[in-house]
Amino acid sequence: MKKLLLLITAIFLVGVFRTEAAESNDLRGDRVGWARLKTPSPWWNRHAHKDPILTQFLRDNTSLNIDPTWYNADAENLPQMCAYPILFSQGIDLVRSATARTNLAEYVRRSGFLLIDACINEEVTPDPDVFLARQTRLLAKILPEARVVPLSSDHNIYRCYFQIPDGKPPHTYPHFSPDPRWSKHGLYGIQIGSRMAGVISLSALQCGWAGVAAPPGTDIASMKMLVNIYIYSMMQGAQ
Repeated sequence: MKKLLLLITAIFLVGVFRTEAAESNDLRGDRVGWARLKTPSPWWNRHAHKDPILTQFLRDNTSLNIDPTWYNADAENLPQMCAYPILFSQGIDLVRSATARTNLAEYVRRSGFLLIDACINEEVTPDPDVFLARQTRLLAKILPEARVVPLSSDHNIYRCYFQIPDGKPPHTYPHFSPDPRWSKHGLYGIQIGSRMAGVISLSALQCGWAGVAAPPGTDIASMKMLVNIYIYSMMQGAQ
């Protein structure tokens, strides 16, 4: 029954995206998919070769016929960005050009959804609090109408498909050891009015699904969380 309901939802949402594309000069894609946001960061495609693991998990556990190939969309190219309902980034704070920042804001305003997920590698993200502050600061500049808000443990994103235990996202940690600097963070929503336009994660979910710095079982838990985020993002696009 769960798969049947999700299939019906997916068919409806794809139809909505087709309508929005027609109303936005065909810039919005008509397929269910996602892409990495290409930015000036040297880490923007880190572990990209492991992305098919996640997309295969989506295909195996839902009725979404998502393309297993990984794609990227350049922040300097708005039509590329708008071809995907969700864009994954390891941090938007290094988006510096006026064009790319304008594109990010326009993408979100056209119902695009951003998933910003910190990397657990200390060379990439030495301080999770600084990472969150930098993402929040840039969003405030390019999307002054947006607010970054912590999501409560009973938020629907933790139960819209898989039940996430205790309403807490799974975490990967440096050196496999629990670290309160990271574990204190849940998920944060990028809120614009009643619509959630993105999620900021300090859970290093990508490191989890890639099997990096994660104890056994974290890969599956991370992918379940990603499925929930993906499905929730599709629901937001339909509003």
